[in-house]
Amino acid sequence: MVLKELRGYLRESGSTLSPGEALIKAVQLWIAQGRADAIPAKGYQWKQLFLPDGTRIRLRAFGVWHNATIVDDKLIYKGKAISPHQMARQAAGDGRNAWREIWILMPGQKRWANAAILRAQLSKQFAAVPPTPEESMKIAAKAMSDALSTALTLVAHANDQARNTLERRLPKYRRAWDVLEDVD
Repeated sequence: MVLKELRGYLRESGSTLSPGEALIKAVQLWIAQGRADAIPAKGYQWKQLFLPDGTRIRLRAFGVWHNATIVDDKLIYKGKAISPHQMARQAAGDGRNAWREIWILMPGQKRWANAAILRAQLSKQFAAVPPTPEESMKIAAKAMSDALSTALTLVAHANDQARNTLERRLPKYRRAWDVLEDVD
């Protein structure tokens, strides 16, 4: 029933999509919208890692867990708004790397994750993002410009080599005995 309705709509709208392609696009749009709706408007931005409101943070130092929470756009530890680095210093002392020491539990998640691992996953995800069409055109234009510049350099070199070869055969460079006399 729904498939018939979809086929009819695709035909009426003049779409070139097959019903299967239309369903895939619809599901992708639905998932993207769900994710967009789930992202809270408030949170703490820790370098490239966004920690939404309600995120729990902890680190273990000297056998004791030290806990903090993201409230609105602040990291609250012992009633004060501080940075993750300051939390690591207060809890464990100087010389501790907050990225390695801090564990994060995002809202809706069941497992704690190390901040360094989350950051590495995020970096890998951004590295895998393909360039936009505009960036692709810039890359292609630069490659073409470089290729043209190289070709022009090669042509200039070839012309220079050809000119030098011809100049070596001109009369002023020939030996006197190598010149044939004109016979009438």
